Amino acid sequence: MKLGYTDVYCFRGGIPEWRSFSYPMVVNEASMKMRIKKLKPKKLAKLMKKTDIFVVDVRPKDFKRDSSFIIGSIHCPLLDLTERYHEFPKDKQIVLTDWAMRQSPLAAKYLTNEGYPVIGVLKGGIERWKHDNLPVENR
Repeated sequence: MKLGYTDVYCFRGGIPEWRSFSYPMVVNEASMKMRIKKLKPKKLAKLMKKTDIFVVDVRPKDFKRDSSFIIGSIHCPLLDLTERYHEFPKDKQIVLTDWAMRQSPLAAKYLTNEGYPVIGVLKGGIERWKHDNLPVENR
């Protein structure tokens, strides 16, 4: 009895190399052109004092570099976003973050396409938030 995947392959070089061979690929042009606002940590902190902002951290579950999160934020790994975004409120402004702003722009574009009121991503991610000595909680 076999369990799991049997024919699994890896394409060395990833997407850039795939493109270099002109292999077929579907690209959402509207999403590629979409611009997401980058909110500086101190600006976001001020905004959070005035308004009820829904902050979503999209770092992976197994992220080991740091366990600091913005106080009150929710953790929804990017890989789980398509299954969990229905849990997010549509009546609150949403800000996305991660460790160093590598995954949050993609998450912000996805949620914007799904009709959620995304106001931006945290510029520099939690790494910069901590550098600016803004409050965090460890989880």
